[in-house]
Amino acid sequence: MTLKIGLRMGRRLTGAATAVLLSAGLLGAGALGAGVASASTAGAVTGQVSTAAAATVPWGSVGTGWVLAEYSTATSTKAEPETLYLVSPNGTKYPIYTWKSSATAPEIIAWAGNKTEALLGNVYLPHPTSYDELNLRTGKLTVVTPAGKALALGYTLPTGQQILGETDNESGSSDANITLARYTQAGTLVKKLVTEKGFYLYARYSPNGMDLAVSAANGLLLVSNAGGVLKKLPVPGVQPVLGCRPSRWWNANTILASCYPKNSGIQQLWLVPVSGAKPSALTPVRKAGEDDGDIDAWQLSSGLYLQSLGACGTLEINKQAKNGSITMVTVPGADNSPVVVTASSSRMLVRTGGCEGGGQLVWFNPGTRAEQWLFKTGVQEVVAYTNEENA
Repeated sequence: MTLKIGLRMGRRLTGAATAVLLSAGLLGAGALGAGVASASTAGAVTGQVSTAAAATVPWGSVGTGWVLAEYSTATSTKAEPETLYLVSPNGTKYPIYTWKSSATAPEIIAWAGNKTEALLGNVYLPHPTSYDELNLRTGKLTVVTPAGKALALGYTLPTGQQILGETDNESGSSDANITLARYTQAGTLVKKLVTEKGFYLYARYSPNGMDLAVSAANGLLLVSNAGGVLKKLPVPGVQPVLGCRPSRWWNANTILASCYPKNSGIQQLWLVPVSGAKPSALTPVRKAGEDDGDIDAWQLSSGLYLQSLGACGTLEINKQAKNGSITMVTVPGADNSPVVVTASSSRMLVRTGGCEGGGQLVWFNPGTRAEQWLFKTGVQEVVAYTNEENA
């Protein structure tokens, strides 16, 4: 198993995430936090699905607050097995699948809305051409090879019957045409949705799966899942080349976009109505000495919280006051460079990076400072059911 370090800073920064593997018998309760479900992990130890654990999962209850997480005790000098866990909001862990220490576990690209399918792949390869689809109930792995060497971005909403992908820009030119399209789970092209120029396209499905918000040079595009641009959604004062990317859907009628203002390399957040009404800035253009750009946001009961870029490639969580000023939020006991995976009305799921021993995963209420630890070490990748693929 090759230890994965760092976080994906590109297309899936928030909600990026993946499967987690564990070595049964080598993991102490203190490292895990909450207890593991009392199901046999014999299948996982041999590198197969843990069917006994999968059978105990209350599949009807899986939804908001649940996560898939990859776990391993490996270090840069020591290989160990890696296990994919399904984790409930109260911290119960169900070992679903384990890769042997001699294997390289793939990352989770997306978790389908039907709850039982996960798309896996090596996103660190420059141009991956095939992926694995894992049935979480049975452990069956199916190879998916999208037509035209398309880059898999995630599942269609709401149930994940198809895969969203885009042609990969192998030229590295901003003038290259990139096509966003839907594919069957076997990889057959179903429908081309839109073609735009750029290094790559960011796309986020609306909660009902009818439309997509897609990055554009001067703002966003509202694209139909049936194909074609429904509306151009310009954002005032953005750089014409870098433009905006959709961070996620703020609600059913509004897109949260991260944009590059003119004469500034510091990203700013905007709320963009799908009606075509005038967008409104959620964050001001930051000055030197604040953060290095705002890329996502959550309105919790205790205030507005931002995912921001920090110095030297790090990430920050900041709370924004009504006047636009920010205060950094720290999670007690957590490492630096926190990533918000998802959030509820009052708390956020925070993942921190790590090299030796992997990362951490904790539910944190920034208003009360209450913590619920899921993993205190060893997290390789994580994806929440309510990420941007399943908002």
